[in-house]
Amino acid sequence: MSRIERDFFARDPEDQKAFLEQTWCNECMEADLGMTDPVEYELDGVVYVEGKCAKCGSVIMTEIADDETDGEWEDDGEE
Repeated sequence: MSRIERDFFARDPEDQKAFLEQTWCNECMEADLGMTDPVEYELDGVVYVEGKCAKCGSVIMTEIADDETDGEWEDDGEE
C-alpha cells in the first residue's frame, strides 16, 4: 500500500500537544523529550506521526491507536 499524507495540524490542539510531548527516542533512550517537524501519514491502514527528537534531532515515530481499539489489550487478563 502507498503512504497517504494527512494533516497533523487539523487535529485538536490538545491532541497535537500530547503527540508532540509524549514521545520516545531510540537514540536518546528517553521518553517525553518532545517532537519537532511533525508529519502525519497513513500506511497500510495505520496512522503515524513522524518527526524529529527535540533533543538530538533523530527521526522518531508515534503510531496513533485506533479509537475503537485504544485502551484494549488482548493480554490484559481482565474480563
